[in-house]
Amino acid sequence: MPLRSSQPLSPAEEAARAAETADLAASFVEETRALLEEANSALLILERHPEDAEAINALFRCVHSIKGAAGLFDLPALIHLVHAGEDLLGAMREGELSIDAELTDQLLAGLDRVARWNEMFRADGVLPAEAMEEARSFASIYRARLGRKNELAATSAGQTENEGAQLPEWARTSGEAISAVSDGSDDAVLVEYTPDEGCFFAGEDPLRVALATPGLIWLDIGTQAPWPAREAFDPFACNLRFRIVSNANRAEVEHHFRYVPDNIALTVAATKSLAEPDEAFCENMRGGLDPLAVELLEAQQRALALPGRHGQVGDIETTLRNLCRSQNVPCPLHDGPADADVLGRAIADLLSQTKPAGSDALTQTPASDIALERHEASGERTLRVEQGKVDTLMNLVGELVVAKNALPFLARDAETRFGSRELSREIKDKYAVIDRISRQLQNAVMDIRMMPVSDLFKRFPRLVRDIARKQDKKVRLLIEGESTEADKNIIEALAEPLTHVLRNSLDHGIEQAGVRTIAGKPEIATLKLRAFQDGDSVVIEVIDDGRGIDPDKVRSKAVERGLLDAERVTQLSDAQAVQLVFLPGFSTAEAVSDLSGRGVGMDAVRAVVERFGGHVTLESRSGEGTTVRLKLPLSMAVTRVLTVEMAGRLYGVPMDLVVETVRIEPGSIRRLKASEAVVLRDQVIPIARLRDMLGMERHRPALESVLILRVGNATVGMVIDDFGTGMDIILKPFSGILANLSGFSGTAVLGDGRVLLVLNLKEIL
Repeated sequence: MPLRSSQPLSPAEEAARAAETADLAASFVEETRALLEEANSALLILERHPEDAEAINALFRCVHSIKGAAGLFDLPALIHLVHAGEDLLGAMREGELSIDAELTDQLLAGLDRVARWNEMFRADGVLPAEAMEEARSFASIYRARLGRKNELAATSAGQTENEGAQLPEWARTSGEAISAVSDGSDDAVLVEYTPDEGCFFAGEDPLRVALATPGLIWLDIGTQAPWPAREAFDPFACNLRFRIVSNANRAEVEHHFRYVPDNIALTVAATKSLAEPDEAFCENMRGGLDPLAVELLEAQQRALALPGRHGQVGDIETTLRNLCRSQNVPCPLHDGPADADVLGRAIADLLSQTKPAGSDALTQTPASDIALERHEASGERTLRVEQGKVDTLMNLVGELVVAKNALPFLARDAETRFGSRELSREIKDKYAVIDRISRQLQNAVMDIRMMPVSDLFKRFPRLVRDIARKQDKKVRLLIEGESTEADKNIIEALAEPLTHVLRNSLDHGIEQAGVRTIAGKPEIATLKLRAFQDGDSVVIEVIDDGRGIDPDKVRSKAVERGLLDAERVTQLSDAQAVQLVFLPGFSTAEAVSDLSGRGVGMDAVRAVVERFGGHVTLESRSGEGTTVRLKLPLSMAVTRVLTVEMAGRLYGVPMDLVVETVRIEPGSIRRLKASEAVVLRDQVIPIARLRDMLGMERHRPALESVLILRVGNATVGMVIDDFGTGMDIILKPFSGILANLSGFSGTAVLGDGRVLLVLNLKEIL
């Protein structure tokens, strides 16, 4: 069957097509990432609950979607691996195969390989040369689990069939027709192509694939199964099968069908062996056309009668000739092209010689009688927006906040410099309106940036499972508060610290099953990952019921590693001693492993969390377990600060650290050795003077202005010159030569143009 050659594309069309392909590839990579995460989660659930039908269906759906999306690109290895995995999951869905730990490992390894290939495709646009061999290796493992280890298709295993292989029945019955178009070639490649039922959803066009076969000399199109009744007919389910004969060499044909190796049966045969037709088969077919053929002829007859369809008589002629050949009936058309009138008479002649279709034949339903029912989506509508656009919007909100903060200064100038109290009052009224609107806008944009911690937590069940199996420990991971939301940047920043904490819990905290049994604990350890919102902060806790932290062991390790001297270590309480695990270089591991022992764990956790304005606390009970608590602000975009005055200059103090503000008599501050303290509501609070810390001269006011602060677990009073006002600022960290300046978190621009220095009280106090 001749193929039509497409016209060459113009440079503009090529550029447009390249851009479209790039967009499709980017969407494919992101979609595959999401599907792989969902597949991993479903597989872990299925391992714990083998009878969970929802989990197996979700897993199968993810794998099938990846295969379908990959069909748009040149990724035969990925498709081959995923298709083999889909076969395995199909057997599990049908109850023919049960899951176990070994099978879970094999499927997880396959998902990991697909994830790696996905990233390679994102970076390079192609897969490595060895990808197909790796895919075949995985496919062999999966099919062996299905009991088909010795029945691998020749195309997937790269085997070579002998020319003397048994011919398929369809080749023998159509041998005369095939020999007639063989062009004198010695060998022919016979292919039976049976597309997947859902191939259309994978972007696959089976007819185009068949027509594009190299060296195509003969084609027969039929059905894989009888057509269903009209009311059960699904137009999106492929029921076709293609029988193809090619005079190209085997390698070319295999390469052409490389994306669907499991959907073809390929045989190489000598042309001379096809010369003798199967008379019994031909005799059976001479009894008339089957109902489907009659229906097809009637459809072609109606097509000819439609206005404007005479230009497609070539397609109708080809259909008619192929139909006669497939039905083994004489074709009423002569050699050479036929016009519409000749085709009309030929179709009418064939229909007149055929008995009316039986009651089981499909009947034609006019298009006007078919009602299409449309349902509006009832779920919430979503819009995917690039992160950069949201960040730009957030920056504009920040600029609006800075501009808004200028209005109070303008109101003050109107009253003090120009003596207009009415104008000052008017400006303050407008400021209140703009402040309300800007706050609502700020909250709306922050809500856009908010995302649930479930996007972070879903990566940890796989991590916990792999480490537990590697260390031969039995661990049950419990996750709570997945719906808790935080800023996207905060969520991304927590990934690495939480990974360190979980690894430490699994490696150092949780014991082997035998050790737990001896200690009277359940054989299966519990590791809990919990998130909740606390005011303007998000708190994430990692809780285990392991051996806990031994304070004495921590003390000895700190001295052994030279982190603290022996005298100072002995003065630490047990609660203080366990905090030594946050010191750089500290580790209680006896040997370095791929999980721990290098002393770069908990100090890195604290550094990351504090860099984003949060803090880490640790509680441990020897023999009972450990709790690590990470607390970070919900958002880093806009910071609320309290301004304080020092020697005529303004400084900023983070509002989340301020407990209260008080003014006290200077005599109420008592000196205790080298330090100062004050008794406030029966609580002794140590006092620090900001002037001393900033190297300023002291002054003696009538009343001392004291900020009561909560820094970590300690309550501290900081003496300042005077209190300012609270305001929202856009905090800009120091950069360049000031990047390592200690004592300050960064700067912000005030409404009157001055620069506000924001204090880092965790370093100063």
